[in-house]
Amino acid sequence: MAHKALLGWVKTLVLAGALAVGTNTASAQYQYCVEHGELVAHLSEKFQERQFALGLIGHEAVMEVFVAETGTWSIVVTDVAGRSCIVAAGDNWENVMALPGQGA
Repeated sequence: MAHKALLGWVKTLVLAGALAVGTNTASAQYQYCVEHGELVAHLSEKFQERQFALGLIGHEAVMEVFVAETGTWSIVVTDVAGRSCIVAAGDNWENVMALPGQGA
């Protein structure tokens, strides 16, 4: 499966991504990260993953979820300098809708 090739690449980025998520300082040191546009292009071209959702991590970073119609997914964290790291990736993505009255 093509997504398994990404998992080898992810191993080199997971530590840096975990560091990015695990710190709240703007001076966090990122290793094995790439420019945001390069990572987005890679996910799009190799895995047909498109941005599905995003959220802020304080004032320090943005977390994005990329999903493909085939069910593969990647979670990316990007710092204020535009450096992006994959912090998780997998298969079998499912959308879950909250029913009215079941707000979180």
